[in-house]
Amino acid sequence: MAKIVLVGLEQAAAGQICRALAVDHQIEHQPQTVVVRELLDADIVFAGGDPSYYMSLLKRVREARPSLPFVVVTRIPETREWLDALEAGATDYCSAPIETRQLRWLMESALPRPRFAAA
Repeated sequence: MAKIVLVGLEQAAAGQICRALAVDHQIEHQPQTVVVRELLDADIVFAGGDPSYYMSLLKRVREARPSLPFVVVTRIPETREWLDALEAGATDYCSAPIETRQLRWLMESALPRPRFAAA
């Protein structure tokens, strides 16, 4: 079970993520004014809202925990916003609404896979 933190997402996007992933994962929904240390024990962060805020948050998260998967979720489909987020270190960038299949793929690709011992 992964700990997923949603930061600054509009209610519709947060609801989609919760419905798709809450059965298998622990989900916390934080306001847009989250303190970075509150994210450091997360397994993955989905952030949205104002681009200047999530870009600032992304920068602070990368300084504190560079390997933390950080997915930007927004309704802004602009290529520039997408490239800026990825160049700043976002793991991925998604335009809302997000399909359940896409969320599951993001989780599988962003989280480390358990290693099994040889039989």
